[in-house]
Amino acid sequence: MRRIKATFVSAAILTLTLAGCGGGGGSSTPTVSGVAATGMPMSGTVFLKDSANSETNTTINPQTGSFSFNVSGKTPPFMLRAGALYSMSAGAGTANINPATTLMVANMGSFTNMSSLNSFYRSPNSTTMVSMMASEPASYQQFQQKMVPLLNQYGATNMDPMTGSFTIGQGLDKMFDDVKMTIDNNGNVSMMYANGTAVFTGPMGNMAAGTMMSGNIVMPGTAPTSSAIAVSPSTIRLQVGGAQQFTASVPVTWSVITANGGSISSTGLYTAPSSAGIFMVKATSIADPTKSTMVMIQVGNTGMVMMKMS
Repeated sequence: MRRIKATFVSAAILTLTLAGCGGGGGSSTPTVSGVAATGMPMSGTVFLKDSANSETNTTINPQTGSFSFNVSGKTPPFMLRAGALYSMSAGAGTANINPATTLMVANMGSFTNMSSLNSFYRSPNSTTMVSMMASEPASYQQFQQKMVPLLNQYGATNMDPMTGSFTIGQGLDKMFDDVKMTIDNNGNVSMMYANGTAVFTGPMGNMAAGTMMSGNIVMPGTAPTSSAIAVSPSTIRLQVGGAQQFTASVPVTWSVITANGGSISSTGLYTAPSSAGIFMVKATSIADPTKSTMVMIQVGNTGMVMMKMS
């Protein structure tokens, strides 16, 4: 099926282009839709940019993470962004946005860090976008082969993160709930449980070169999870150098657990680093240090619209 998909990438692009010019003959509106999630539905704004560098945006449904774009008159392929997470689409169809699709896009374009990926999104090259989209089947295959020990545990072995049916709380989304992803400012990826136990590390733009620590993987339901400590906001988006005050429902100690991921004061004031990335802040209960909660921080380049999330 993946080979068939690869064969028809160019055909899909041509078909949508003709439809956008009035040559499709049908009355249906071409759309790109999907679910944006990180283990819970994302909220805020999702952006779509076509290969002619035309951008549009729409609002994510905060209950379901779903979104949809009318791509009539747009030039495929498309690149999608929600905060610091990315996806792509050859044309009308499904394009979910999640940590796995971000790794796939980075792999498709051999981006070495988030700053280079963000910069490409801001000023895309149409030839490169077409080349990236053509390499999507190979990127999916690398993701599947590298992550298979983890995917097996969640019944997601054959699910395509970009184009598959994505259900909140199940499969890949449940995996993202248990296993968090960070990308430091040098493009080093780490996927870990809430207690910091890593299950995968590797370079952002080369999944095949990463290391899967299969011995650290545990069954869903037994995975270390965040405690009931409530941290506000629970997920944020900032530009480089930006700041955010966190609060917790109980007295906690604050720490940044991503290398070079910024700093946080004893009172919970977080300051983002000077480079883009996906970072994690940890709040640990003072009364019971075995209880902690992690918060994802998505940091984008200067000039990017990074809508805050609550």
